[in-house]
Amino acid sequence: MSSDRLARLPVKASPRLGETTDSYIRRLARANHLKPSYLHRFISGPPLWFGKPSLSRLAVVSGYPERTLQQALADVASPRRRNKPNVRYPRTVPLADRPDLALRIRETAQSGTATIRDLSRHHNLPSRTIRTVLEMPAPSTYKSRSGPRKRRAARRPAPAINDSTRALIDAMLAEHLDLREVWARLMDDHDISVSYSSINVYFRSRQVRFA
Repeated sequence: MSSDRLARLPVKASPRLGETTDSYIRRLARANHLKPSYLHRFISGPPLWFGKPSLSRLAVVSGYPERTLQQALADVASPRRRNKPNVRYPRTVPLADRPDLALRIRETAQSGTATIRDLSRHHNLPSRTIRTVLEMPAPSTYKSRSGPRKRRAARRPAPAINDSTRALIDAMLAEHLDLREVWARLMDDHDISVSYSSINVYFRSRQVRFA
């Protein structure tokens, strides 16, 4: 099904700056009384029903232009891998002396559980500072215009499935759920988005056979 045959959902949900695509899809689905796993598959579309959501299809069903989604969602790459459109970076990096705080702000925003106003109140920072932190590239990819970037130790990538999620998956395996059922239940019941391929790898590591 092409994007021109889709229709906007009845209830709109505004994308929050810094949140991930999966987080936004979950909020949009629940606002319209849909299962997040169903909407995620619908937006991903054929042939990769469990793959990466299509930005063009998400734009249609959400009622927001692709450009707006590109500006707001943290994991949406702009065309040709450029920086987010219409973003003016400040001369100095906000919270450069508090990288752990900047990271916590980013992680909270990615979950879609807090607005800029919420983050501003919680951390006692101006809304403008919160917005700038979320709009700028990750600290490892930019430098302050007031001076050279300090060398940072390389961080190991986070595991695809953490310990708490593994425990949930193991419990589902005990119920003899298959791969697709585990993927859907994680998203629908636990607000956890794990790629289909990551769950597949974990299944194989546990030597689980499924149809």
